[in-house]
Amino acid sequence: MFFALLLTVSHAIAEPPKPSRIVHGDDQLSAHLITEGELSDRLAAKDESDWVLFYTGEQKGDLAPCGCTTRPRGGLPRTAATINASGPALFANLGGWLDGGQGLDGQPMPEAMLKNQWIAKALEHMNPAAVHVGFDDLLGLPSIDAKASPLPLVSANLHGPGIERVVYATHRGLRFAFTGVSYQGSKTVRTPGYERRDPWREAKAVIDALPDDVDRVIVFSHGANDAAKRLARSGRVDVVIDTHDHRSFDAPLRIGRAIWIRSHAQGLRLGELRVSESSALDRKIDMDDRVPDDPAQKAFADQSAAEIKGLRKRLFGP
Repeated sequence: MFFALLLTVSHAIAEPPKPSRIVHGDDQLSAHLITEGELSDRLAAKDESDWVLFYTGEQKGDLAPCGCTTRPRGGLPRTAATINASGPALFANLGGWLDGGQGLDGQPMPEAMLKNQWIAKALEHMNPAAVHVGFDDLLGLPSIDAKASPLPLVSANLHGPGIERVVYATHRGLRFAFTGVSYQGSKTVRTPGYERRDPWREAKAVIDALPDDVDRVIVFSHGANDAAKRLARSGRVDVVIDTHDHRSFDAPLRIGRAIWIRSHAQGLRLGELRVSESSALDRKIDMDDRVPDDPAQKAFADQSAAEIKGLRKRLFGP
């Protein structure tokens, strides 16, 4: 159950589109950056991939693109449109997706609570295979009633209502196990109802207990890379996705038998991992304004923006 990340023109990217940039890492590992063209130009050509995983995260409660003054990117409406146009695939949302803003009383800020409720609703509509909970998300989880949420929330070392230690999904006849590790945060920050345990010890126990019929093991790391590296070297992990404010375009690494890739901060670039028995390709797709909005997600984003604007007006005046 091992694969190498190889760059092959015929197997991974056909003409068009052409990658805007290619980086090479250890042992012929490579990644493609896709920044040009319309949506159809950014989709991967048909290949022999056995499975496909899209990944993004760190939205901090925001459904819309970033508020950048030039070339705003990201946003769940564009992300959903790209995934839907690409055909059957797994989708995972990674740590840092909730707004953990608190007031001086230690309670979630009203605007953060409203944003979190809307992003949870929007993510539910995208049917993710896994939604990783990082430490920052613990501060926002009370906003969405995680215990009652249908989202597949997962963390090996952050325990509490609604969070599973491992979640499973089936895709193209393969069974996937998703788990994740997060840094434990400052001891001065309280997270009532949620327990923060050692990431290495907890995740190792989860992976050791996985059933034999699991074909692929995916580990998310949100600021807990020491633990994630030890897990990667343990021999059972296939992929580690490192998510913690990365903004550069990086080559994948091999750690142990696992492939280590990084997500892009704020969901500005959508990650797409395409894997076959003989090859794999990590694609990073820019979510700029040439990518159209998914109508359902755009409706969520617009209604969220309207309600947030109304809340600010009630709290602070016109």
